[in-house]
Amino acid sequence: MKILVPIDFTEVTENALRYAIGLGDTLPVDKITLFHVVSSEKDAPLAQSNLNKLIEKYKGQSKATLDSSVMPGNIFDKIGKAAVDQDAALIIMGTHGIKGMQHIIGSRAMKVITQSETPYIVVQQKPYKKIERIMVPVDSSKEGKQLLPLLDKLNKKFAASMLLVKQTSKDEFLNNKIRNNLSHFKAYLSEGGTPHSESGAFASSSKYKDVLQEAKSATPDLLVTTIDPETDITDYVMGVEEQKLVANELQIPVLCVNIKHFMNRKGGIFELM
Repeated sequence: MKILVPIDFTEVTENALRYAIGLGDTLPVDKITLFHVVSSEKDAPLAQSNLNKLIEKYKGQSKATLDSSVMPGNIFDKIGKAAVDQDAALIIMGTHGIKGMQHIIGSRAMKVITQSETPYIVVQQKPYKKIERIMVPVDSSKEGKQLLPLLDKLNKKFAASMLLVKQTSKDEFLNNKIRNNLSHFKAYLSEGGTPHSESGAFASSSKYKDVLQEAKSATPDLLVTTIDPETDITDYVMGVEEQKLVANELQIPVLCVNIKHFMNRKGGIFELM
């Protein structure tokens, strides 16, 4: 399994590298690629030198081989391409969260995630912690059920329990769909022997606030969210609930899965875990 880590030489992206190394203690990670984008070819030698210094710093801590890649262009165009070129199963991205003008910067990052064929784990400044509790919002959409094989594999690799946070609605038709989805989640996880429990509820209009409130007491090590590739990028500038979750103030790492691409991609973490 290969992991791509975008590096801009800030502490938060170096922490993303440490997180990838930590995952390698549990997942079968054989290579971690440090990836940096330069604005022009003339900047590539210095960037490569700095990546080499990071590799030298951390190679003794990693079970996986550390290598690097430098590419000219725009980072928002190149991350997904690099992940496919490197055959990466996972991208670990560091972020400083969303504050002030970072709402706009964050929207560009969300565009990268929504268009990516490769799942992301977005981390902030907290250090890696073994994944033992995974929080999963369950809504009325049929797409969310496609996460179940992944959740099953995560349980088998990490021996992690699943905390299911269900959506609530005033619409009885939607409530029936939510109840059916929740029952499907529970039945699937029970059949696979995955420990799970209900952990609160959220309204679609206040998903971030409700899920985070539950996370404060449940203390999950990972949040899982599906990303809608059809959502217009202007929606993210306005602050879609998923964007808020990705940059949550509790700094819980978030696994972002673009179902449209992920389910059709060969060589993803379904096959490689």
